[in-house]
Formats: sequence, C-alpha cells, structure tokens
Amino acid sequence: MAPSDLLEQRRALPERSDSDVAKVVGAIMTVVICGIAALIVLVTRSPKAEQVTVQVPMQDAVAVQQQAPPQTAPTKPTPVAAAVAPMGDWTARIGVEIARRGLAWVGWPYSFAGGGTEGPSYGVAVDKDSRLDGKVRGFDCSGLAMYALAPWRSLAHFAATQYDEVGTFHPALNQLQPGDLIFWSPDPSIAHIGHVAIYVGDGQVVQAPHSGALITVSPLYGVEGGYMGATRPLT
Repeated sequence: MAPSDLLEQRRALPERSDSDVAKVVGAIMTVVICGIAALIVLVTRSPKAEQVTVQVPMQDAVAVQQQAPPQTAPTKPTPVAAAVAPMGDWTARIGVEIARRGLAWVGWPYSFAGGGTEGPSYGVAVDKDSRLDGKVRGFDCSGLAMYALAPWRSLAHFAATQYDEVGTFHPALNQLQPGDLIFWSPDPSIAHIGHVAIYVGDGQVVQAPHSGALITVSPLYGVEGGYMGATRPLT
C-alpha cells in the first residue's frame, strides 16, 4: 500500500474536536472521584447505628409544649357524712375523718410492713416482690388503716387481726359508710384475710395495693377477688 493511501485512510477516520476530548476526560474524572468518595465512606463509616436528629423550629416546640396536657394530682373523692345514728363510739363525722386521713396519703408508695400510727416508715423485704421495700418509705394496707384510726384506736399491724379489733359491727356491703374498713380473703375464714382498705364513699376505697404500687383510690369491686367483709370502726 502506498503512503498516500495510508494518508487517505487516516483522513477518513472521524476527527475528534477539543470538546469531545474534554467530555471524555470529564467522564473519567467523575468515575475516579466517585470511586474515591465511596472508599472514604467505607473506611470512615461507624459500625454503630446512625442517629437521626430532628430539629423542631422554636415556635413549633413552644406550640407542642402548650398542647401537652398539664400534670395534675390524683383525684380524691370527698367523703360525706350520712344521716346514720351513732353506734358505740362511732359517728358519721368520725367515719368521714377516718376516710380523709387515709386519702391524705394517696400517691405515696406501698411498702410492706411500712407505716403506722405516726405515718409512713421504711418497709421490710420478705420476698422477691418486696425486695426493695426496705428502702421505700410508705405504708402497707394495714399500716394505712393504723394511721387512719390512730386518734381513736390502736390497731395491730395485721389485716386479719384488724377485722375484729377495729369494731364489732360488720355492715353488709350495701350499708357501707365512709371510714368503714373493707377486708378481702381467698376463702370465708377471717384467719386468711390478706388485704384491708378504707371505704371513702360512692363505691370506692383508698388502699395500699402491693409492692411497687402507689396508694390509690379504687372501685370497691375492682380491688381483688375472693370474699369481702366489712367492719365499722369504734362499734
């Protein structure tokens, strides 16, 4: 092939302009830069889960804060003295005062063997449930009853004993008055009574339920299962 023919073949090839060259170089540089960036991410990325922080504009944060419902103290019923004739040393007024003394401790913690005539005290750890009660200042169920009756009668720190100790009249559940003590037992026997609460009226009681809970107001029939009985104090 003559040299002139080679020259003609070379001239037949499409010529590349400067802009075409620039595009090729740009593409190569893009690939190189992306590769370097990916390598940096792999090297520096933490194995920990990524945390996402959402910033709320101040005006929005204030609006959310204003919409949040305010925290309020637990609602306490107001015991009302009924027109019931006195029995022994009991009067309807004293019954209301007994209920009020129990309600005064709503929100305080339960503590096994805690509380008494002088108020709350540190409890005793006797099992897994009460393992922290030695460091908890509060009341158990019978300790709360002791405090409620303290101005009028001294009671043992034991619910089963309190059933007969607090009074002699045992009203039916439809005869309850504020200040009456309500007792629960897994069977009809007094010896197996395991819980006591104070009736405050309107079908409710104030009670110290169990370790880890707070003294609260509960519906009479929502406290626990088993048998129920009541005693009117000072009768």
